[in-house]
Amino acid sequence: MSVNPGLLERKKDYYRVNLTQRLPPGTDSIDQFEAHPRQPRPPAVPKRPVPEWPPESERKGKWISAYLDQLDPETEYDQIIRTANFFTGTSFAVALGYSSTFVHLAQTPAAAAAVNHGGKAYRRGHQRFYDTQNHFLDWMWYGSGSEETKQDIERVNKIHSAIWKNVPGSYSHPWEGQMSVIGSAYFETYLRRLVGARRQEPHPHLAAAWPAWAERVCAHFRTEPTDGSRSYGINFPRNGTELGEFYRWFQDLPFEEYTNAEDRKKGHQLAEAFLDQFSKLWFPRQFRWLGRQVMLTVLPAKVREQQQVGHPIPIVEAVVKLAFKLSFDMTDIMPDPVKPALLDEYRAVKGWDRHKIDVRVEKEWRRRSHTMDILLTVFMVITDDQLS
Repeated sequence: MSVNPGLLERKKDYYRVNLTQRLPPGTDSIDQFEAHPRQPRPPAVPKRPVPEWPPESERKGKWISAYLDQLDPETEYDQIIRTANFFTGTSFAVALGYSSTFVHLAQTPAAAAAVNHGGKAYRRGHQRFYDTQNHFLDWMWYGSGSEETKQDIERVNKIHSAIWKNVPGSYSHPWEGQMSVIGSAYFETYLRRLVGARRQEPHPHLAAAWPAWAERVCAHFRTEPTDGSRSYGINFPRNGTELGEFYRWFQDLPFEEYTNAEDRKKGHQLAEAFLDQFSKLWFPRQFRWLGRQVMLTVLPAKVREQQQVGHPIPIVEAVVKLAFKLSFDMTDIMPDPVKPALLDEYRAVKGWDRHKIDVRVEKEWRRRSHTMDILLTVFMVITDDQLS
């Protein structure tokens, strides 16, 4: 029986996935993939001062779409991303995309090894989510080429370096890191298509801005030194079509061929941790089963099978999809928000003691669950009296 080498004995080839017959969208040839990658585009040169958001008194009806029409996705992609996310996004939506994306990522041998070794998904899952959300929202708020974003991503690179020193080879595959950003960029479009929303495509300028923004963000990330400290922005999808193709390409990869028993065990444990964290953060104790059903509904069957997390109950899956569809359809016909609600949430979280986030979340849900217990008891007593 062969024995897997210890973590420190492994190199990048140990985690390498053979993609020679399945090149990621954005990569044109094996030579480009392996030896001469296409480098990420530099930040765009502004053509004019970026138009500001209209005054609150003028934010009426579907004003966001009209505002995006004025912006150039080739040079003003940062403002497009900033506007779309802070006015229409929510922490719940970010959490849904975060959990889904990391369940996807944990299928790869490298990501499973790295995230499992980091251990934060198990020990401080809520802090890990809010830290990740804070990073992404920083990059969206300050812009992909800002000094704030560069400095923040350099801090993330240092966190990664602490892992790759103990798990060498796990940060040597730019396409895996790209999925962490592409997963967030494409998630709403994927979900709209999954549930059959009336409008399934984003505003065309937003669709064009996502790859432009995401490529510049990924360009700041680096692989480990033994891999040459390459940019994670190499061979990045060049447009909205390639971005969507990349997301679906990743979902379709035959990870059952690429992983061994150890990889699959780590992937399963991480998937369970992300499902559990999402359910505990957004649902009271009595309804955490529903939180899990929501996540299982969002995940493709192929991913669920690889990660051994089971499948949603068919009737619950249908109800969850209908709820998302109605939410999207109602949002699409209602007037756009006047204020950037996610900006307030983002700023509020920055005031939290990040090392006590898990304690804070658990304490709040214990209080809410206790209230829910009382309400359910009262309901059952009243119902029993009426039936008697």
